[in-house]
Amino acid sequence: MTGMPLTGLALAGLMLTAAAPVSQGMDIVEHGTGSEASACMSCHGAKLEGNPALKAPALAGLPAATVLARLAHYAGPDGHNAAMRAVATALNQPERTAVANYIASLPKAAARPQ
Repeated sequence: MTGMPLTGLALAGLMLTAAAPVSQGMDIVEHGTGSEASACMSCHGAKLEGNPALKAPALAGLPAATVLARLAHYAGPDGHNAAMRAVATALNQPERTAVANYIASLPKAAARPQ
């Protein structure tokens, strides 16, 4: 099977598989998980531009590795933000990866005036 060209149907299947985690990430960002993880937008803003009143930083456009590292931090013993701890511990690793990939796919949030 190696060396065989991909048919249009096979290529479409690969594209849907690659897009699934991003669409799952978008769903979690917008709606949460239905369990313990609330929607990211509820604190970080509709465009993940951040919410200074809640001390919720802008997330849009952050590298996926940064988002994953922050989620791991909040889920660990050094994460002292109760709201973020609840979200981070409620997300399994595939969900964290999907959220991180979706956030990384967004245009970087515009800087807010101080």
